[in-house]
Amino acid sequence: MKKIINYLNEPLKKEKKIIIFNIIIFLVGLVFGSLFINFVGNSDKKILVDEVGEFFTCVKNLDKSIFGLGAFESILINNVVQIIIIFILGISMIGIFAVIFILFFKGFTTGLTIGTIIYKYSLKGILGSLLYIFPCHVVCIIIYLFLSFYSVYVSIRFLKSLLTKKSLDFKTFIGKYFLVFIISLIFIIIISLIDAYVTPILLKLFTFLI
Repeated sequence: MKKIINYLNEPLKKEKKIIIFNIIIFLVGLVFGSLFINFVGNSDKKILVDEVGEFFTCVKNLDKSIFGLGAFESILINNVVQIIIIFILGISMIGIFAVIFILFFKGFTTGLTIGTIIYKYSLKGILGSLLYIFPCHVVCIIIYLFLSFYSVYVSIRFLKSLLTKKSLDFKTFIGKYFLVFIISLIFIIIISLIDAYVTPILLKLFTFLI
């Protein structure tokens, strides 16, 4: 296990600028998303607030759309599709721009949800948003950042190899990238399971306060 960590950690140590850049892109999206509700019209605010209200109604009733096997399948499919897209983008050499958009959008949607919960429930909403993002969304974001780093890293290495016409040990390089993808996939499956069976129960506690 230690060998695998060291094996995958090498690019992370060498390319810290990519990590910082990806985190900044996500945080910018998070800030924009959290403030978005303050700049939209009343009709749009009502739609967002109503959606949050409906979500917590489902949570209170532990509706099958957010709790149980059906929810797990939906969450898993959504996460796996995005993980696969990020992985493919790295190989396709357009990952740099596309991953930036995905990270920004991920931050934006997370921020929008948090901002809307706080807007609707005021101070109580802070607790609700914390229960919403911990631990599943936080871990999920870390996984996205981890895979996104490698996607951008692989894209850059491929482009450099193409432009400078330097040879690249394709088999070893892709082998490492594929290992990252498999690890990300395993963690996504675990976190999707927790998100479907544990998060709704934690959020249900919040519904007793609203």
